[in-house]
Amino acid sequence: MRRFIYPEDYRGYDMIRAAAIEACGRALSPDTCRFRVARAVAFVLLFLLAVPFLLGSAFGVSPAAVLALIGSTLLLQAAAAVVGLSLGLHPAVVLLFLTSVAAAVLIGILEVCDLFAGRSRMIQGLLSKIDAKTGSIDYLKRYGALMLIPVIWIPGIALYGTPVVAWVFQYPRAVSLLCMLAGWAIAIVVVMAATMGLVRLAF
Repeated sequence: MRRFIYPEDYRGYDMIRAAAIEACGRALSPDTCRFRVARAVAFVLLFLLAVPFLLGSAFGVSPAAVLALIGSTLLLQAAAAVVGLSLGLHPAVVLLFLTSVAAAVLIGILEVCDLFAGRSRMIQGLLSKIDAKTGSIDYLKRYGALMLIPVIWIPGIALYGTPVVAWVFQYPRAVSLLCMLAGWAIAIVVVMAATMGLVRLAF
């Protein structure tokens, strides 16, 4: 089931995406809402808990350490890589753990935004205005999702604000997630590189 109709679905016609959102809003029923909430919860739990604990089992990480990594990622975001390294984990394992938790957060926020848009005409109107202003900018339509890579590095926006930006501009969902996760992975690698470099300098 599609959440929104994205630009590629219009097969070359430059239509306003918010019109599709309004149609979605009219089509939403309580059963549809419940299904979408259940689907969102399932994806969030998969990446937030199931995948990290499976990784912990595969790499010999204790459940307590797994929970510490999950909690630190939610609180410290990319800086949680320092916690993973302090637990003696390989950098690649830390990257996998933190990326899984980030995927859960990103998917959860995007799904919540979808549900609000489907039920709120005020939000639909806001999206329509944004689309009217940005739809004529060819660069944004073609490459706009790439800006999510550096946006996720900005303090104060980062993991929790970037998916809202992606949703407001209605970039294709899969592309948005890939760009955000790529930016997230780069941030983690930079943090780990800086941490290991400082440790080497200190000792």
